[in-house]
Amino acid sequence: MKLNRHLLLAIVFCLLIFSACKRIRPYTISGTLDLPEQIPFGDTIIDVPSFDGSWVYLLDFENQLLDSAQITDNSFLFKGEVDYKEPYFVQFVSQLGSTLIVIEPGNIEVNINPDIVVSGTSSNDAMADLDMALEELNTETRDYYAQLTDSMHMLGEEVSEEMDLQIAERYRESMNHILDSIYQANRHNMAAGYAVILRHIDIQSADEFEKALEQYPKSIRENELVQINLRNLRQYEQWDEDDSITFDPSILGVEELDN
Repeated sequence: MKLNRHLLLAIVFCLLIFSACKRIRPYTISGTLDLPEQIPFGDTIIDVPSFDGSWVYLLDFENQLLDSAQITDNSFLFKGEVDYKEPYFVQFVSQLGSTLIVIEPGNIEVNINPDIVVSGTSSNDAMADLDMALEELNTETRDYYAQLTDSMHMLGEEVSEEMDLQIAERYRESMNHILDSIYQANRHNMAAGYAVILRHIDIQSADEFEKALEQYPKSIRENELVQINLRNLRQYEQWDEDDSITFDPSILGVEELDN
C-alpha cells in the first residue's frame, strides 16, 4: 500500500515538531542573599541594608532586558525553558554586582555573600571552579610577593626587576595550567569558551585572536562567548580607526572643561 504523499509529509512534520519539543527543557535560577548584618568600611563598621523589594535582572550582550525578578526574604527566582542543544550566556545584574550565567537545563543557584557564585549545572559549576582556582592562585602569588618583599627589606635590598619577571612568568604558567585543565575537562559545555578567552586574554587584536582560535575545534570557535569577544575586539579596533570620534564635553553637562 502506498502512503499518500500529503500524509507522509504530515507525519514527517509531526516527527520534527516532536523532536524539537523533546529538546526544550526547563531551567530555574534560584538566588539567595547570605549577607552579614554589618561590614567594615574604612575605620568604621556599617550596617548592611535590606535588599528586599529590589530587583535583579538578566540581560543579553546588547544590554537588552530578558527577564527580571524581585528579591523577597533575601531570595529570588527565575524560571524558563531552553533548548538543551543551544545553551547561552546572559548577564546577571544586581545592586550587589554582576556576573555571567549560562542558561542551560537544570537548577541553577546564585549565592550572594557578598561575592556572586553561580553553580548547579555543568557549565556554571566549571566556571565557578575556574574562578575559584584563579582566585586561589592570585592569593598565593600576592602572599609570596609580600613575603619576598619583606625578606629583601630585611637584607636592605629591593625586589629586582629580574625577580618580578620570574614571578610573573611563574604566575602565567600556573594560570595557563589551570585554564588548560578546565578546557580539557569541559570541552563539551559552555565553560570551555570562557577558559579559551582567559587563555588568550593578552591578545588585543581581532585577527590575532581569530588566528589563535584555529587550534581549537569548530564548537569552540563558534562558542557564543568566544564570538562575543571577537566581535568586541573588532569594535574596539573600529573605534581606534575612526578619527571622527572626538570627546564632546556637553555629555557631562558642561560647555567646556577647565584646564
